[in-house]
Amino acid sequence: MRTARWFVGMGLLPGALIGGAIALALAWRERLPDRLPNQGGVGDRPIETTIPVDVLAAVLIGAAVAAWLAGLVVFLAAGRLSRTARHWLRAGAQVAVAAAASAAAAILLMVLGAALDAATAADVHISWGYFAATMAVPAVAAVLSGLVAALLAGRVPGPPTDSTRTPGLATEAQTVQSATATATGDERLLWWESRSLRPVVWAAVALALSGLLLAAVLVPFVGMPGWAGLAPTVTAPVLLPFTRYRLAIDARGVRLTFGLYRWRLPLTAIAAAEEDRLDAATWLTRGMLRGATDRTLPLLPGRVLALRLTDGTRRLVTCRDVSTAVSAVNRLRARATAG
Repeated sequence: MRTARWFVGMGLLPGALIGGAIALALAWRERLPDRLPNQGGVGDRPIETTIPVDVLAAVLIGAAVAAWLAGLVVFLAAGRLSRTARHWLRAGAQVAVAAAASAAAAILLMVLGAALDAATAADVHISWGYFAATMAVPAVAAVLSGLVAALLAGRVPGPPTDSTRTPGLATEAQTVQSATATATGDERLLWWESRSLRPVVWAAVALALSGLLLAAVLVPFVGMPGWAGLAPTVTAPVLLPFTRYRLAIDARGVRLTFGLYRWRLPLTAIAAAEEDRLDAATWLTRGMLRGATDRTLPLLPGRVLALRLTDGTRRLVTCRDVSTAVSAVNRLRARATAG
């Protein structure tokens, strides 16, 4: 299964992005002029220089293919490293290749789309709004492709004899604290988990590096449109607040903090806690259909903390030490009910 995911993430995903861009560019070729604006031509700015359509397509597709080949070299060379280092280096290469391929394909199609049915380069009119979209669309495409690649990479595989590892996307940095204290005659239980989401960290790093690489390659050849290659780099800092989450359980309820997103469930709203599992396919499908802001959707697939609420609904929560969290919630709930 892991080999199949690597094959899809490192082979089929970038191949589909590059192949799809080439196929659409070829289908549009008869509707395009021989040359496109290279400098100027945005808004009311006059066109200063032009570039052949074939050269632009060759540079952009060549940059994507070069990134793909470099990623494959890194992927194969990582085979000599330790299990953890090998996984994260391969995951980083996979995310970078997917982001670079999708950004290059998006830039090519956006630039060609603006010139459809134009007789000459002088007939190509690009508004400032379309120019802004040419910067934004590659960034969005790079982020989405990078997240899909990170999901396909999964988590670090544990030793074959280690049965305590939690399947699914996860990370190693975790702090769990359980404490019982006495204050004003009442017993109080505190449990919390702070966890670094390495797939998000690697996605941010890969986006930043792939944007710089694309811009360095494209600007000397295609001029102003090449600066759209920086879109992944500009987008990368948006992911930084979401590289860690914290789950806390105490007498006030269950609280989750994930970047700027926070929610809290009071104990009175929880009927019971139990352990459940959410497979990666269902997690990804629900995320696409309902959106990442759906509160019933946990951050990562795998074993999850399931909270049955008094209104009949359920809330699934990402958690590594699920059994301890279930016990903590149920004990606190029982004490609150008895009190």
